[in-house]
Amino acid sequence: MNITGNLKEKNCTTLFFNLTTTYTNTYYFRIMNWPYRATAACDPLKITIKDSPWRPNITIPGNLKEKESVTITCSALTPCPHSPPQLTWNLTQDSDNKTEENTDGSFTTKIQQTITLSDTHDGKKISCSARYPVNQGKDTKTAETEETLSVSYVPKNTSASISPSGLVSAGSWVKLTCSSRAKPPVSNFTWFKKSRDGAVKVSEGEIYSFNVTDGGVYYCVATNDLGNQTSAEIRVTVAGHQNSGSLPLSLLLGGILGFILLICLIIFAFTALRLLKYQTQQETQSQTSEELVVEEPTSKTEGGEENIHYGEINFSVLGYEASSVSVQDRGQQQDTVYAQVKVNKPKNGLTQRARGQEELYAEVRKSENSCVKTLTKKYRDQ
Repeated sequence: MNITGNLKEKNCTTLFFNLTTTYTNTYYFRIMNWPYRATAACDPLKITIKDSPWRPNITIPGNLKEKESVTITCSALTPCPHSPPQLTWNLTQDSDNKTEENTDGSFTTKIQQTITLSDTHDGKKISCSARYPVNQGKDTKTAETEETLSVSYVPKNTSASISPSGLVSAGSWVKLTCSSRAKPPVSNFTWFKKSRDGAVKVSEGEIYSFNVTDGGVYYCVATNDLGNQTSAEIRVTVAGHQNSGSLPLSLLLGGILGFILLICLIIFAFTALRLLKYQTQQETQSQTSEELVVEEPTSKTEGGEENIHYGEINFSVLGYEASSVSVQDRGQQQDTVYAQVKVNKPKNGLTQRARGQEELYAEVRKSENSCVKTLTKKYRDQ
């Protein structure tokens, strides 16, 4: 036992160490100052020693709703503020412990955490433990408490289902079922059918059964005190009938494939046209290179003689003629063919007198795979 208070300041705080259950009793405060002695018999103190520590207390605000921010508190009695308990819980790690003095002079240690509620917090268990040091801090004793959150939220996971699924026959019965989870529970289910003029309410209730006359698109809305949620759309397909309000999937896919095929055909036709035009140009150029036509106005020089020109034509390799050449032709080196071409120059006195008469010869050489002709003119002045 250790009296830590100051009697002159009317502070009689006393610390007891290593208490056991045998110390449970009624105690009186007594002053002994010889020759003065006095006992406060009219104001006894009842001390109860427990073998287990006090359980902490979890404080949760009432009427919890999703999207709200709330502060949750875990607190524990602190009989010895010099050795307060250590509080921990599953909301967060390394919580900041604070020890506060109450209005009655006692002490409390607490931790707090502010969270934003959602539907996932509903049913969540919050546990808090308090570890009290004993035997001058050499050992600890732990007490734990647990609370469950109850959070209200609007309908969630609303979905619609159809039975039987797939194609149905006209005149048969189908059953549409709407399901959802909510807190408080769903108070009303409403069924709607889509049309060209908008959604039309067709029924209320969790289950909607009807006799099928034509196909359509349906959905349901689940409602409780906090709000509502709409399900995904489901389609009722009648065999032999086209669904109202939209094109069937097969027709839509066929249109897409047809469009892609049309684009491919246009590209192919454009490419083929360009290739044909290019081949035509190549053939025209090839034919032009094979034909050598030399035409000049016929005239004679003042001496009455004709101009003779020599030309040498060399055939280079071309594939289509090479394929028609025989083995014997390929064995020959070159054949020279001479042709005499008469060309009459225009009348120009000065030019005719200066240059005189010219003779033009054409020498044609056929190489092994020759088709393209190269013309070299040789002029002979007389």
